[in-house]
Amino acid sequence: MTTVKPEQVLDLARQLSPADQCWLALQLQKYLEATLPDQATLDQAVELYLANACSLGRAAELAGVTRWDLLDALQARGAMQYPGNTRSADEIDDLAERLEQQGIL
Repeated sequence: MTTVKPEQVLDLARQLSPADQCWLALQLQKYLEATLPDQATLDQAVELYLANACSLGRAAELAGVTRWDLLDALQARGAMQYPGNTRSADEIDDLAERLEQQGIL
C-alpha cells in the first residue's frame, strides 16, 4: 500500500483548473462539515471557521461562546470575518496545514 503525503495532495490540487479547484474546495467543505467535533476550544473553533469548515455561529456553538466572542478572537488574531468563498488556493493550503498540525483535520 502506498502512503500519500498531504503535500503531494496539495501539489496535485494546485495543478487543477480553477473550476476543478472550486469543486474540490466544495467537496472538502462538505466533508469537514460532516466531521466537525461535538465541541472545541476557542482556538480550534477559530481555525475551523477560518478553514471554512463551519459558519461563524456553528464555530461559536462548538466553543460554547457567543458569536461576538468569536469575532473578538478573530480580530485579536488579525483575521476578519470572511464574506464568502474568496480565499486563494494558498490560503486554503495554509489553513489545512494548520488544522492538520493541530490534529483537527
